[in-house]
Amino acid sequence: MRAKDKQKILKTVDKLVEYNETLRKFRGSSKYLFDKILRECNKLVDEIDISDCSFEEHEALGEYKKLINSPEYDADLVKKVLDVFFQQIQEENETYRVLFLPYKYSMWDSFESIFEAAKEDENCEAYVMPIPYYDKDQEDNLTEIHDESGSYPDDIGIISWQDNQVDEIDPDVIFIHNPYDGNNRVTSIHPKYYTNKLVCKDRVVIYVPYYVSYTEDKEVMVTMGGAEFYADYVITQSEQYKKRFEQLMDDYKKKDDELNDLIVSYDNGNKFIVLGNPKYDKIRSLNKYEYPLRDDWKEKLFDESGNRKFTMMLDTTIEILLKKRKVLLDKIGDIIDFVENHNDLSLIWRPHPLIKPTLVNSCPELLTTYNGLVNRCKNLDNCIFDDTNDMHTAMAWSDAFMGKYGSMIELYRVTKKPTIMLEIGEKTNFESNGIYDEEGLKTKVSDCQVTREKDYGLGNLIDFSMKYQRDEAEDKIGQTDGKKIYNFAIKAAEMKMN
Repeated sequence: MRAKDKQKILKTVDKLVEYNETLRKFRGSSKYLFDKILRECNKLVDEIDISDCSFEEHEALGEYKKLINSPEYDADLVKKVLDVFFQQIQEENETYRVLFLPYKYSMWDSFESIFEAAKEDENCEAYVMPIPYYDKDQEDNLTEIHDESGSYPDDIGIISWQDNQVDEIDPDVIFIHNPYDGNNRVTSIHPKYYTNKLVCKDRVVIYVPYYVSYTEDKEVMVTMGGAEFYADYVITQSEQYKKRFEQLMDDYKKKDDELNDLIVSYDNGNKFIVLGNPKYDKIRSLNKYEYPLRDDWKEKLFDESGNRKFTMMLDTTIEILLKKRKVLLDKIGDIIDFVENHNDLSLIWRPHPLIKPTLVNSCPELLTTYNGLVNRCKNLDNCIFDDTNDMHTAMAWSDAFMGKYGSMIELYRVTKKPTIMLEIGEKTNFESNGIYDEEGLKTKVSDCQVTREKDYGLGNLIDFSMKYQRDEAEDKIGQTDGKKIYNFAIKAAEMKMN
């Protein structure tokens, strides 16, 4: 029996018990009040949804209705029947309906382990309904529509957004991972799925960020897209991130009276919850043999003898591009130059998928330089330009990482492979003088810490990375973040029903 139906029936029975005591009191003394309450009892019984009730529960409810409409009203008998019915309903298993609303398949990993936990729960009906999104032009108009429903594996068992409506599905919990609603300058999910249209008094809406961020540096920007104001809960990756979200929310309250009223009206007093992120689960269990290489990748990652080259992964985020602009593109050019001159190395460059639309809208003067770098990368024998919709192949097959802030550097450190924070704007030293604490760096990497170009020089860090041997012994993975988030969601739904 659905949990919300069970709670509704139990509350109705409580009311009928209360009415029974009132009927006992007015029996024989006030026909008007007695008949009025009796009509209300009949009405409440007729409103009970008995579609999921057992044969015994049907019988108990029928017996109750027969007794209350008997010429000789017996309050004690009525109470016994209500007690039996209450106990029967109380013992029913509670089932929950959980709806996932992903929009880009490449971001499915921010839901995946939650969905797996939901599927494992025999008392949960889990539905995945990928929703469409639009591109935006420079005037903020919605233009081309995209629907990535066809990208999902068959075993997920998605349902169509065109054939199903959220309110018809009637979920107890909705998971979203797009925070922007209509506030993103580049894209927008379909307006009917904006968060303020999903929230409801008898359901819980939970925003799980599609990203994680490296937050060790104060200059890393933490922003809110808008969905955070409306969602019942926001899952955060760490206590530090939770505090920054809370501070940002307080800052918004002080800036705008209307925004303050909006925030207060949707503030449950405990909106930000530290439970990690399913993206970490995906990376902790990453295995390159689950991600077979395409032939064109094999040609660039293996030498003529079939030996795999040492492979570095390069990440480019939108945030650092908008901050550093041409300086960042110069850095990328330097790294491509270096790899081109070292055929024993290979490079996988994976920029954020929205970089090109961002350049078109925000800094079109950089587009020619960027396109030139992309073409160079594609044409080199030991470089791969990765614009696939799955980052995990590049993460699994690479041996080290280079980047500046963003989700990728935060995730890559969890692989326990060398993770290098680049310096943008400083002259890059690709020479290795061998003067670095190799054991200290090993400890940093095994402790999932990021190493910094500014502390060692990029040449030294590449040299160390090529020598580094990762311990392939399987790490014990306890309860996943996804399982913790799912368990929290069910408890949150229970609380909202009671």
